[in-house]
Amino acid sequence: MKLADVDVVVVGAGLAGLSCARHLMNRSMSFIVLEADDRIGGRLKTDVLDGFLLNHGFQVLQTAYPEARRQLDYHRLELKPFAPGAIIRVAGKFKRISDPRRRPRDIWSSLTAPVGTFADRLRTIRMVSSARRGSVSNLFQSPDMTTLDFLQSQGISEKMIERFFKPFFWGVCLDPVIQASSNVFKYVLRVFAEGDVALPGQGMAAIASQLAEDLPEEAIRTESRVESVHPGGAVLTSGQTIKCRAVVLATEGPETLRLLGKPASMASQGELCLYFAAPKAPNTDPYLILNGEGTGVINSLTVPSVVATSYAPAGEELISVVLIGHLALDDKTAESAVRKDLTDWFGPAVEKWRHLKTYRIQHALPAQTPPIPDPTVPSKSVRPGIYVCGEYQSVPGIQWALLSGRHAAEAVIKELAEPPG
Repeated sequence: MKLADVDVVVVGAGLAGLSCARHLMNRSMSFIVLEADDRIGGRLKTDVLDGFLLNHGFQVLQTAYPEARRQLDYHRLELKPFAPGAIIRVAGKFKRISDPRRRPRDIWSSLTAPVGTFADRLRTIRMVSSARRGSVSNLFQSPDMTTLDFLQSQGISEKMIERFFKPFFWGVCLDPVIQASSNVFKYVLRVFAEGDVALPGQGMAAIASQLAEDLPEEAIRTESRVESVHPGGAVLTSGQTIKCRAVVLATEGPETLRLLGKPASMASQGELCLYFAAPKAPNTDPYLILNGEGTGVINSLTVPSVVATSYAPAGEELISVVLIGHLALDDKTAESAVRKDLTDWFGPAVEKWRHLKTYRIQHALPAQTPPIPDPTVPSKSVRPGIYVCGEYQSVPGIQWALLSGRHAAEAVIKELAEPPG
C-alpha cells in the first residue's frame, strides 16, 4: 500500500477509529490509521505489572451494548461479570443493593439498606421499566434535562439521591453533581438492566486488540501524530503528507477540535485511579463498592481479581480505587488520603496493601451536559471530505465509539462511491 495514495486516512486508533477501519476494509477501501500514542486502544489500555493487569482507570464492558455484540467475540474476550448491583458504604457499614431478578438472595439487604425509602425503590423500578421501553433512538429524542432534575421530577428523595444515585453516577459518568444528561442516565439504566457489567479476562486492551487483529499490519501506524488535516490529506508532525480522498477524525474531543481549527473549549471529567496489591480481598463478592457517605476522597472501589482471577498473581488480590474531582492532588498526597479512607473502611489490614501504580487521567470522559444529540443518527461530513466519529458531538462509551466508527465508514463509502459533480 502506498502511503501517499489511500482512499481514507483515519486519525486515531481508539475503538471508533478501529471500528471505522474494519468497515472500510470489509468494503475493500484502502486506508491508513494514524495513532499518536505508542499503542492502539485510545483510553482502553492495560499494563502488566508484577503479574497484575492494570486497566487505565475504572473501565468495564456492558454486555448489553448491541454494537459491541455485533463487532466483538465475547467468548474470546473471556468476559467475567460483576454481580448485578452495588455495595454502598453508608453510616459506617456496607450494604448490598442488587437486581432482585438476578440476585434474589440479596433482596432483604436491598430492601433494608439505609439509602432511601421503599417508595424510592418502587420509583426506581418504574424508571428502569420506562427506560427499557421503545427504541434507543426514541429514548435519546425524549426531552432532556440534568439527571438531578430528572430524579427530582420522578419523586426520588434527597436521601436516595445523595446516598445512591450520586455515587453511582460519579462512577459511571464521572459526574459528582449529576448534571449530566438525563437521557444518558436512562440509557445507563437500560443497559444495566439488560446485561452484565464485565471485565475481559486479559484486560480492557483486549477489546482493541480483537478489533485490530484482522487489519493489515501496515495499515496502522503508531507514534504518528497528525499536525493538520484537509479534505485531500493529513500532515504529520514529522512533515510527511499523506494524500487521501477522505479523512476521518477518530480522536478525543479536544484533539478533534484542534484538528478542525476550533477553540479547544470542550469540557471534560478527569479521574485518579490507584491500584494496590493485597494479600486478601476486603470483599469476596464481585461488586462495585460505592462511597455513599459524602466524606473522604474515594468515589468507588473494586477488586478486579475477585471478578477475574487473571488480574492478579496467585496468592494476591488487586484493589482498584477511583477518585473524582481530585486531580489537583499530587500522587503522594492522593495515596495518603486514600489509605486514610481505606483504613477507616477496612481497618489495619490496609497497612499490608502495597501501592502498585497511580493513573492520572485528565480527559477520562467529556462532560455530558444536556441536551445530548441522538448518537444513533448516522454521520455526516463536518466539512467536505472530513468526517468525525467517537465522542465528539456524540455520547462517550464503548457502544457509541463502535457505532460512530461504523457510521463514519458507511458515510465515507457512500460519498466516495458517488460520481463527482
